Amino acid sequence: MNIDFHVHGLLSKKSKFDEELFLQAIENAKENGLNTFVLCEHFNAKDIYSIQSYLRENYEYEYDRYIVNDFSVFIGMEIDIKNGGHVILCGNRDNIEEIRKNLEDYITKPNFIDFEELLDMGEKCECLMIGSHPYRETHKLYLQPKELLKRLHALDLNATDIHSRGLEIVENEVKNLSQELNISYVTGSDSHYPIQLGSVRTIFNKNISTVKELINLIRENKYKVEVSKAIDLKVFSAKITKQYIKETIIELDNKKIDI
Repeated sequence: MNIDFHVHGLLSKKSKFDEELFLQAIENAKENGLNTFVLCEHFNAKDIYSIQSYLRENYEYEYDRYIVNDFSVFIGMEIDIKNGGHVILCGNRDNIEEIRKNLEDYITKPNFIDFEELLDMGEKCECLMIGSHPYRETHKLYLQPKELLKRLHALDLNATDIHSRGLEIVENEVKNLSQELNISYVTGSDSHYPIQLGSVRTIFNKNISTVKELINLIRENKYKVEVSKAIDLKVFSAKITKQYIKETIIELDNKKIDI
């Protein structure tokens, strides 16, 4: 099973959910050798509930994942924490939706949830917990207390960071921190647009249908990570296309206002 642990379903936090773009992402992922990803929209994204409703209403849910056109979609969220950093929680859909409701008071930056409180939530719901892009300049997760970081199951070797800073630098940072914490690291494209999918992947030698099994195999290091030779092209193309679409939407909205 080839999985991407960090995929977004929206162009940005303020964007509306686009069913056609989501299905395009599924097909693009399949064409690039993936058969599974973790859909982990930002917890404070404007249209996160539309994604959840769309999946519930249209696709079969088996064990802990949706089956979308013969492709497995695990459900998660990427959550901002107090004092810097993002954490991905992936779990059963009911638990993820319940956690989202419990985060309603933590939506804005002054009120982001304490790291320890989020870890408690994740552990209670038996979620897979991944530290997103731990050394990103704007989200320095690595500065959080080590005793809390050790409670994560893995760190995120992130395609966007690799494109920005280089594979050797980023992987060495993530690898060294994971060894210090005695946890694993997995790959995430951090895709907001389909072209970026396939830039990285984590490869297991079996199909996985539950979050519990994912956690166990990650703990046992029974997988390998792979970075595409085309990672820079994929990430750059996605970035430019996403920016163009966002600017086009803004321009159209402004024209409507003028009318």
